[in-house]
Amino acid sequence: MNFGKTRIDLTQEEMPRSYYNILPDLPRRLDPPLSPVDNTPLPPQAFEMFFTKEAARQEFSQEESIRIPDEVADAYFRLGRPTPLVRARRLEKYLKTPARIYFKREDVNPCGSHKPNSAIPQAYYAMKQGIEALTTETGAGQWGTALAYACCFFFL
Repeated sequence: MNFGKTRIDLTQEEMPRSYYNILPDLPRRLDPPLSPVDNTPLPPQAFEMFFTKEAARQEFSQEESIRIPDEVADAYFRLGRPTPLVRARRLEKYLKTPARIYFKREDVNPCGSHKPNSAIPQAYYAMKQGIEALTTETGAGQWGTALAYACCFFFL
């Protein structure tokens, strides 16, 4: 019985060179975030106290794609990107579906989750902006690990 390919591994050359931005593809623009003080719309600049300027800009961008800086792509490769896709054959069988279902093996990177995907560019943009240290307020562990790991790439 031929089940087809069970694992898909992309090469570094096949890695995307830009992030897909869903905002331009939504049926309508999202309502702007509102100020907790007076319920008025907040401009993107209001988020620069929490995010780097570039991260705040990207959060509100209407560009279809946002280029991944070479330094970030290099950090992704050193992290172990691209991680493999593995076919979930038993789930397909259980669901009695003709669809092929794959899951992304994020557990194979050193941080054990997908969180370096955003931590790495955040650390990169902080470094480019001249920020010398980053901190996190979460206590679950994986985000802190991902942020610490990402900072090591850019000497923060």
